[in-house]
Amino acid sequence: MGIGAVRIFKHYGQTYKMRFNKIFLGFIFFFSLNSFSQKIFEENGNRKYSDTLNIELLHNVCDNLGIKFSSILINKSQSISFSSDKTFYALQYIIKNTEDGNLYTTKYLFVKNSDGQVIDQIDDKDSYFQEEAVQPSPSYILKSKIKLSNDIIGVGIITEESVRSCATLYSQQKISIISLSNNKIMTLLDGYPIRRTQGESNCSGNYEVEILEKSIDLIKSKTNGLFNLLVTKIFTYKNVVESNEDKKIKGQKIVNSKTETEKLIFNGTDYDFKKDENESSMKFLRE
Repeated sequence: MGIGAVRIFKHYGQTYKMRFNKIFLGFIFFFSLNSFSQKIFEENGNRKYSDTLNIELLHNVCDNLGIKFSSILINKSQSISFSSDKTFYALQYIIKNTEDGNLYTTKYLFVKNSDGQVIDQIDDKDSYFQEEAVQPSPSYILKSKIKLSNDIIGVGIITEESVRSCATLYSQQKISIISLSNNKIMTLLDGYPIRRTQGESNCSGNYEVEILEKSIDLIKSKTNGLFNLLVTKIFTYKNVVESNEDKKIKGQKIVNSKTETEKLIFNGTDYDFKKDENESSMKFLRE
C-alpha cells in the first residue's frame, strides 16, 4: 500500500471513528433522557405520607369556609406546605347529622399562610355515612411533592375504600394528582386505581383473591409539557386451602402472577386513562 493510500485510509478511518463516536454519544444521550425515572410512591405498606396538620392555620381556614372547627375529623385530616406562602389541606369533615348517623366527605383546598384565606377548593365526589358497609380511609397526602415539569408541581393524594368483612375481601386504592395554576386547582390525574383486592374467604384460613398492584414512575419524555407516567401492573391470583384431616381435605396454595406496563400521557388537560382494567389478565391467571 502506497503512502497516499495509507493517508486516505487514515483520513476515512478517523472520519468514520468521529461519526461513530457522535452516533454513540447521541444514543447514550437519548437513552439517558428516556431511561430517567422517578418513582411517585413506594409499594403498599412503605409509603411516606404527610404526618402534619397545621391546626393554628386551620382555625382561620374554618372561619373563612364557614365550617365549624368541631366538624373537622382531626385524626382523618392532613396538610402539607405547598410553597413558602401556601398550604394544601385534605380535610375530612361532617356535612350534616341525620337519623342514619353523620354524613361526611373530604374537602381539598389551597390556602394562604398569612390569613387562611381559601385560594381554591374542591369537594370529594362521594360522601359516606359512618355505618356504611364500604368505608373510605382518610385521604393521605404523599410527603414528597411531584415535579411534573419545570413549572408544575403536583400534590399526590391516595384514597382507599374497603369492606368491613372477613368473608368479602374487597379494597381499592386510588391516586389523584392536583396542582395550582393561576390560583385555580388543576386535577391532573383523577382517581387512578393503583391497588385492588377482590375475593372471598371462609374467615378461617381458606381464601381466593385477585390482587392488582401498580407502581407509577415519572419518565423523562414529555407530552404537552408534562412528564409521561410509566405504569407497571402486577396481576396476582391466590387460592389457598388449608388442610383438614377430619374432613380429608388436602391443603393447597396456588399463586399465579403476570406483569404488564402502560404509559399515561398528558392530553393538555389531564392524564387520561381507561376506566376498565384488563380483566383478561386475571382470567388467564385463574385458568
